[in-house]
Amino acid sequence: MIPYLKHIMAFLGPDQKRVKLGVFLAFIESIFANMPVGMMLYGFTELAGGTLTGNDILLLFAVMLCALFIRIVLGFCIENYMLLAAYDACERERLDIGDRFRLFPMGFFTQGNLGRVAAIISIDLAFVEEKAIRDLDVVVNAAAMTTIGCVMLSVADVRIGAIAVIVSVVSIFFAQWIERACRTESVLRQEQQGRLSEAILEYAMGISVIKAFNLGGKRAGTVKTAIQDTKVGSLRFEKRFIPPAFAYKAVFHGATALIVWASLLFHNGGTLTIELALIFVVFAFYVFLPAINLGGAIVTFLLGKAGLDRYEELKNHPLMGVDGKDIHIDNYEIAFKNVSFAYDDKPVLKDISFTARPGTMTAFVGQSGSGKTTIANLIVRFWDVKQGAVTIGGTDIREMTNDCLLKHISMVFQRVYLFNDTIKNNIRFGKPTAKDDEIVAAARLARCHEFISDLPKGYDTMVSEAGESLSGGEKQRISIARAILKDAPIVLLDEATASIDPGNERYIQEAIGELVKNKTLIVIAHRLSTIRHANQIIVVEKGEIVETGRHIDLLEKEGVYHQLWTKRMTARSWQMREKAQNSPEAEYN
Repeated sequence: MIPYLKHIMAFLGPDQKRVKLGVFLAFIESIFANMPVGMMLYGFTELAGGTLTGNDILLLFAVMLCALFIRIVLGFCIENYMLLAAYDACERERLDIGDRFRLFPMGFFTQGNLGRVAAIISIDLAFVEEKAIRDLDVVVNAAAMTTIGCVMLSVADVRIGAIAVIVSVVSIFFAQWIERACRTESVLRQEQQGRLSEAILEYAMGISVIKAFNLGGKRAGTVKTAIQDTKVGSLRFEKRFIPPAFAYKAVFHGATALIVWASLLFHNGGTLTIELALIFVVFAFYVFLPAINLGGAIVTFLLGKAGLDRYEELKNHPLMGVDGKDIHIDNYEIAFKNVSFAYDDKPVLKDISFTARPGTMTAFVGQSGSGKTTIANLIVRFWDVKQGAVTIGGTDIREMTNDCLLKHISMVFQRVYLFNDTIKNNIRFGKPTAKDDEIVAAARLARCHEFISDLPKGYDTMVSEAGESLSGGEKQRISIARAILKDAPIVLLDEATASIDPGNERYIQEAIGELVKNKTLIVIAHRLSTIRHANQIIVVEKGEIVETGRHIDLLEKEGVYHQLWTKRMTARSWQMREKAQNSPEAEYN
């Protein structure tokens, strides 16, 4: 328990002063909680001696009422100091981890960590701020009440005090038993919460695919298994916790019965006055209550510690770009110098070298999985190269901060993500300080102004999370508008026309022409027809560059690019014949 208390104080940071003040007030509150016992002793003594007067009764009532009022005020202050400090600390830590996510390598987010992150942020930290901090009051109250109670009993009668002291010491060993029993299980329980969150998140995010392929039962089975595993883990946790917790409480309940029995025995033997015997009988049912509650608090602390350990592990994940500098760049030439890269132990790129000059288009083509998108991801430093270097203007991008690097790059991905916000704010994401007229101008260039204007609320129309309320082509054009608004000197296009219907493709190509004018353009190409005028086409196969040149030159070589082009043209010709044969005119003829 002590390691957790140190851990929670370190987590609270500058807010721990308020929590310590709350702990001190909790100690004072426990003193006033014992005051009624002293008043009862005074009242019983006066009553036994036949000297109890109306003024004595009024005094007893006034003191108890004042003690109650003071406890209410102190309780209010304790809640404010401790809980508000916890909420402030957790708010600060959530914002901090959100900033750190920008510096995490993309590999972290593709390795099944989303559910774990969601569980840490929404469950672990919530548990700390709502439960674990609150139970600090239980610890202080238990320690103070038990200590004060033992002292009061010992002063009144050393024999009864000895029983209380011995029981308190013995209870420490049972408390350690609870801690040992739950230490491992608390970690496993929190990890299972993460797996459950991951399963539910995956099911919810993939619900459209699950429905389309009638996989509801299979994927729901995965969620069901995670829920059942969580139940099994929770039951295992409770089974480990119940025996020591029962023994811990039994010690104090037994001590209560022992004090009652001893008090009556000593009074019957003439060695204890009736008023003290009555006080001991009443106090026996009261003095150990805070200590009994401490048993549950120990479990809370262990769960909180497991959550904080997971949070610290997440927070200490290696970052990218933190050692870089804000370097001034005036040359936007991109160069790969003998770059090799692997996802974990799976090689993806092997000794890649090329140069993309400003004001030119460099296109990458190749079969799916050849490494084209990985090259783009390395340029924006979603991952770091394993060997070699990626430079912009002759500067290794690893020498720059992430913000310094990314402010010079606009990206249009094949898979567009829009935020749950207005269309206007989704476009403004490219330039947070942009005015409304700048947003409209960018939308016009991206050929999306017309369909936005036709929406009920125009640019103020809310977009559902991930842009599911818009078509693929509409999302793609908003993404292009966002990139146009940013107006960065380097543009990366992961086949920006892949989701555009043929009727709009010409307009989108014109918009892209505006976007990439006088810029360093990198294109990941799937439609070869869109890169015929590229300054250089780089053919990637199995992670290696096998051909480089212009469209016409590569066709004359009759190599890999020629094969890709021939297959594409053959497929296109077949599609056109199928369309012609299925047209109404062909059917009529």
